[in-house]
Amino acid sequence: MPSIDLTTLLSFALLVFAWWPGSTGRNRWTGRLLALVLLSPGLRYFSALFTFPIRLQLSAWAASLLRILGMNVQADGNSLINNSPATGPIEMSVDPACMGLQMTGVSLLAGLFVLIWHERETRTQVSFGWVCAFGVSVFGLTIVCNLFRIVLLVAFGAMPDTWAHEGIGLGCVAAYGWLPTWRLARLLVQRTGCDDVVVEKSGATLTSMGWGVGLLAVGLSIMAFAARPNKPMKNLCNLAQIAASGWQQYGADCQCKTLSNGFVQLAKPGVLIYLKPQPDWFSADHSPTACWRGSGYELRRVHETMLDGHPAYVGELRKKNKILHTAWWFSNGNINTTSQITMRWQMLRSEPAFVLVNVTLEKKQTALFSK
Repeated sequence: MPSIDLTTLLSFALLVFAWWPGSTGRNRWTGRLLALVLLSPGLRYFSALFTFPIRLQLSAWAASLLRILGMNVQADGNSLINNSPATGPIEMSVDPACMGLQMTGVSLLAGLFVLIWHERETRTQVSFGWVCAFGVSVFGLTIVCNLFRIVLLVAFGAMPDTWAHEGIGLGCVAAYGWLPTWRLARLLVQRTGCDDVVVEKSGATLTSMGWGVGLLAVGLSIMAFAARPNKPMKNLCNLAQIAASGWQQYGADCQCKTLSNGFVQLAKPGVLIYLKPQPDWFSADHSPTACWRGSGYELRRVHETMLDGHPAYVGELRKKNKILHTAWWFSNGNINTTSQITMRWQMLRSEPAFVLVNVTLEKKQTALFSK
């Protein structure tokens, strides 16, 4: 079953707040928030798929803003390098905490809290469509908050695990996230809120409860999907799909074996290749950004480049004094891409199944890691 994280726990707390006996709109919000609790596995799914490209874009935007301010800062993928004359080059990485599930989820829950609060204070209700628009706006504010957070961290040289780093982060969340969210929620209720008593008499509560039941069904479906058992392991070493994935020039004479999780591992001294089949268009991929981090490595200087005529992500894996060089892309033998959307759209159109190809080398090769 999916693990319970901070976002799920805060969703339960918000559910209790909205459901509390005597609260205005408790029937309306109970179904929506129950759905949000059950949709937590789905939020983790979409976070894993799409927040990594956002982090790369945030790095590029932050570097541009810092250069406008007169600082000599360069973006190297998810890393920002501040070339200060006084201290020399200082490298900071835009890690998964930036635009990760926790910050995005907490910001959304805080937004829903203030929206419910303003509804209670004014005894009005906001339609479901406006609630969705409000959620999109909160997500946009989270992006802006993270952008200014990165700029300030680099500008002041606030390294991770320091009080300055944590203080700047909390200050940005409050100033660029929660405070605008509070004002936006109050404005939304004032401009679009309808009298709660009138709406209850009009029978629209049944419509709202219907939305809640529908969202609950979606949430239950996602939980069932997340908890489904893995397919039995197959020997994939000799499949044509694997043989045509573009790894051969890096892994000639590698020893091949199929792992218990269904991945293919090809290894020889100095080279490690993982081929991870994508079983269908809706399944989550096993991104190296998560898998290597789980092995204790830090992924730095990730950027998209052209590798042998096709796009690929390349970066460095750091663990204490050890540095490895890694690249990955999706391939089905005919199409090579780094895009989640392209890969899934092609599979939805009945194209051959894709694999995620991850090539890791001990020694840096110019052909593999040139920009």
